[in-house]
Amino acid sequence: MPFRELRERLLRAGVAPRHVRRYLAELRDHLSDLTAEEERGGRSRADAASAALARLGSTESLAAAMLGKPQLRGWSARAPWAAFGLAPLCVLAAAYLLACVYLWLGWRVFLPAADTPFGGAVRGPMYGLENLYFQAGKFFYIGAPLLAGWGIALVAARQRLSAAWPLVGWALVAWMGATASITASRTLVPRGLGHISMAFFVPGADAVASSLLSAVAMLLSGALPYFVWAMSRRRGYAI
Repeated sequence: MPFRELRERLLRAGVAPRHVRRYLAELRDHLSDLTAEEERGGRSRADAASAALARLGSTESLAAAMLGKPQLRGWSARAPWAAFGLAPLCVLAAAYLLACVYLWLGWRVFLPAADTPFGGAVRGPMYGLENLYFQAGKFFYIGAPLLAGWGIALVAARQRLSAAWPLVGWALVAWMGATASITASRTLVPRGLGHISMAFFVPGADAVASSLLSAVAMLLSGALPYFVWAMSRRRGYAI
């Protein structure tokens, strides 16, 4: 792969992956044209490929053409505090809002007379539509921090970043996910939007200990794909 070193150099320098892909595609096309031109000049295929690479330029010069354009850098390089601090929290907040809307809709459709959609309010067969609906919502609510953590891992791996800023994002997501609690009740939330409210930082020593354990589990689970990728790269397996 003639441009692997160039790709790694650009990604580590903060150039957005989409710009790197487009640039390398253009270089491959240009290299193919140069190779064909050298072959028409009488060189063998191997000699033509070597000559074409030499004409194309060194890795340093090819990288400089992209690194001189700061507008091509990704947000994870330009504003890592936003990419790994603000953005994951916004994504998780949006996921929780979606989970609340999903819960409210199921409450109105399946349990319109119930004070709360939680507990033993759901009736019917285990694999009935009502049960499947609420279990799917629960699965999404619990899995949202994990999905956000995996998103951070994907961005960090694609941009060849060290673990420093991603760890900030994983910690914030784990903190938010571990301390989040949702209440849905007409009596307990008489004035809440749709009688549903969310809270963070549940008081009490037992709650703090439980939240801390949950946060550690969420952080490790979210970061795991990144560290698996990093180990694979050290062993030469990752692309």
